[in-house]
Amino acid sequence: MDFEVNGETFTVAEDAAAHRFTVSHDGTVIGVADYIDREAGPDDTAEGAVRTFTHTEVSPEWGGRGLAAHLVRFALETSAEAGLKFRTTCSYVHNFLQKNTEFDAYVA
Repeated sequence: MDFEVNGETFTVAEDAAAHRFTVSHDGTVIGVADYIDREAGPDDTAEGAVRTFTHTEVSPEWGGRGLAAHLVRFALETSAEAGLKFRTTCSYVHNFLQKNTEFDAYVA
């Protein structure tokens, strides 16, 4: 999916083989949101698979444009649409979830 920031086009996508979501500019990956999928455990509120977001990073030269927020929103929406519940060990995703309560129903 493409989006624009200050007249520049960026692309967010899932790279399922690498277990990550990416944000790219002109075909070059400039940010990632990594995840691990596993079956729900006894401490989860979900049944089935749970996606744990482990790390989010955007290259420093691309910082300050809100790219990480676009990337994480896409990752969470895509995961929710796939029927997955999610958790996070990533501080960025944790803070994003606290500010965006529309994802509360998907937190495991």
